[in-house]
Parts: sequence; structure tokens; C-alpha cells
Amino acid sequence: MSEQQRHDPGLDEHAPFDLEGGPIPSRGARAFRALKHREFRLFWSTFIVGQLGFWIAFIAMQALMSRLTDANGAWLGLLFFTNFSPMLFFTPVAGVVADRVERKKILMVTYTLMTVLMGTLAVVTLTGRMTPALMLPFAFGIGILFSFNAPAGQAISANAVPRDDLPSAISLSSGGSNLARVIGPTLAGPVIVLWEEGAAFAVYAIASVIVVVLVSRLKLSSYTPEVDSGKFFQRVRSGFDHARERPPVLAALSVLAMSSLFSAGYLSLLPVMVSAEFGRDSDDFTKIAAVAGFGSLIGALTTAFRDTMPTLRSAALLVAGFGASVAVFGQSPTWTVAMVMSVVVGIFYFSATTTLNTLVQFHVAEHMRGRISSLFVICWAGLVPIAGLWEGVVASRTSARTSMLIAGCVTAAYALGVALVRGGSDPRVREVFAHEVSR
Repeated sequence: MSEQQRHDPGLDEHAPFDLEGGPIPSRGARAFRALKHREFRLFWSTFIVGQLGFWIAFIAMQALMSRLTDANGAWLGLLFFTNFSPMLFFTPVAGVVADRVERKKILMVTYTLMTVLMGTLAVVTLTGRMTPALMLPFAFGIGILFSFNAPAGQAISANAVPRDDLPSAISLSSGGSNLARVIGPTLAGPVIVLWEEGAAFAVYAIASVIVVVLVSRLKLSSYTPEVDSGKFFQRVRSGFDHARERPPVLAALSVLAMSSLFSAGYLSLLPVMVSAEFGRDSDDFTKIAAVAGFGSLIGALTTAFRDTMPTLRSAALLVAGFGASVAVFGQSPTWTVAMVMSVVVGIFYFSATTTLNTLVQFHVAEHMRGRISSLFVICWAGLVPIAGLWEGVVASRTSARTSMLIAGCVTAAYALGVALVRGGSDPRVREVFAHEVSR
């Protein structure tokens, strides 16, 4: 076995191999197989609790900003940008940290700070002192903390299972996120109606405490943090180099980035669509958010039943479907059609992101997993605020329908281009992986 194979457990010369998609997990790696591992069950519970609290608070922040600004698209887009932009700037640093510091400690520190931040936000809101401008620093702080716990969390998810169960772990993590996305908005509605938005922020503070307690019980002794003495920016760059050396990884990240720069920003316009286009109230906003989450849950779980690794072409086609569904959703003539299309958007979005994540995580070396996870988070969430910002401006000058139509069409066109030009049959992909397997 070569030195690279000893350092990278993801490269196994005896592993079954698919020239189009890379190494293939065993046919028994089905949807719930990762749950047989105690550490993954514990991590998965932790992840769901944290995500549940996030979605309750996220819906509350959007509802509060909508109420304070009379559903102004520009303010909602700015909130979206402020909340997610830290992931663009801080996640590369977080990726290096996740490869050099014990990942369990990273989660414990970030969620402890999240408890303090959300508790303060709850107090300010419940005492009636919140303003649109004051909400932005809180959103920025939440974004910074997510920038550091997201790469560590993704890496821990991969560390908690054997390699053959990695597709199941990734799909279950995505499925858990979307289960929280269904339940979170559903719970947020009654909480906001009965106790206002401040109570929702308090719920997230409590959820963060629970996360810290659960994470403290994790035992992930199989991973040894990196201890090289290279310069910081060299370590950041090594992540980009690693992605470039593995063509499916770089191409998958580019498709994800385009979907985030355009169609993923549709979430920031949901309050505008609900109030301005359909004349509905905040209760209906939580309903459509929950329906979209249900579709996302379906999309994430369906990818877990693959017996083979997905190809770049199949992932790109799912992204194209996401873009097309966003464009159609934006043109929905009635509330009923909008609800149905919201499910379709959710199915395509998380089928695509879960498939891309599986493709990326399966082809990276363990010592690079934190940095590659940080690149994934940047492309998935770090670029979304840019979409939210420009879509909010376009919506305020034209309409939310026009903004979604532009975003969806651009995403679909780019993804279709990648599927046709690169896809799973790219000879460079076959050459790189055939060479690795032969070593």
C-alpha cells in the first residue's frame, strides 16, 4: 500500500470501483445503516436538536424583520446577507481549525457562545428594544458561530461511521436537518403567536445548552488532529489544491456554488411572496416554510437508498431541477399551486445538495476533510447571502416573481451545461481515479 493510501483511508485498492462515479459502497449501505453506530446516533441527536433550534429562531428573525419593516424586500435581503455572509469569509479559517483542533471541542465552544448570544437576543426582543438595524449584529454573530461549527460538524459526521456507511451518514444528516426544517417552522408559528419572537430565540438558547451536553458525551478517538507546522495560508490553499486534484470534487463544488449564488436565495423572498403576492399573514409564512421542509426531507432521504455512488451528471441534473422549480414556484398563480411547488423545490434542493455532499465527502482524504468541508459550506451557505442581497434588491424594484424567475433560469442553465459538458463520463475523472486505484 502506498504512503498516500496509508494517510487517506478513502483510497482502497481493493474497493469496488465505478469509472463514472468512483468507489462504490456495499449494496447493504442503505438509508439507516449509519444508525447502528453509537457515536453517530449521539451525534445525529445532537445535530437535530441544534437544527431544530436554528429553524425556530430563523423563522422568528424573518417574521420579526418582516413585521418591523412592513415586509420590505431590501431589509429582508440584508438580514439574509448579514446572517450568512460570515460563512463566506470565516469558513476557510474554520476548515483549517477543524483539521488542527479536536472537532468535539469546536462544537462545544461554539454552542456555548450561541447560548449566550441567543439569550441576549431573547431579552432585547422581549423587552421591546429590538429595531431592524439592531437585529443585524445578532444575525452576524450567529453566522460567525455557524461558520466554525459547520465544517467541524460535517467532519464529525464522517468520522462517526466506517467508510462504507458514509453515504448513509450524510443522507441521514441531511434528512435530520430537514426533519428539523419541517418541525421547526411548525413549532415557530404557535411560539410566535403566543409569546412573540423573543420566546423563539429563548428556545434556541435552551437547545444550544442541550447540544453542549450531548456533544460532551461523544467519543471520537479515531481521529488525530493535524500537527504540521506549515503557514496558515498554505494550509488554506492546500484545501483548494486537494479539490482541484480530484475533478469530481471541484466540479461538484462549482455547481453547488452557482445554485447558492442564484436559486438558494429564494428563501429570503418567502415572506414577500406570502404577504405581497398572496396577501397572507405570518401564520401562512410558517406553513409554507414547513411544507418546503417536508419536501427537503423527502429529497434528502431518497438519496440514501442509492447502491452506487452518484455521478457528477446526476447531481448536476438535480441542481437543474432545483433551478427550474424555483422559477416555476415564483410564477405560481394561486396559493395552492405555491404550496405544491414549495414541496417540489424542497425535494430538488436537498436531493441535489445531499448528492453533491456524498460525492465530495467520499473522495476526500481524512486529513483534508475539515478544509474540504469548509469549501462545501462556503459554496452551500456562504454564497447564499449574495443571492439574498441581489434578489431582495431586484424584488424591491420589480417583484419577487421576477427575481425568482431570473435566479431559477440561470441556475438551471449552468447546471445543464455542466451535465452535458462534464457529467459522470469525463475522461479526466476516470483517469485520475483509475490511477489512484492502481497504486
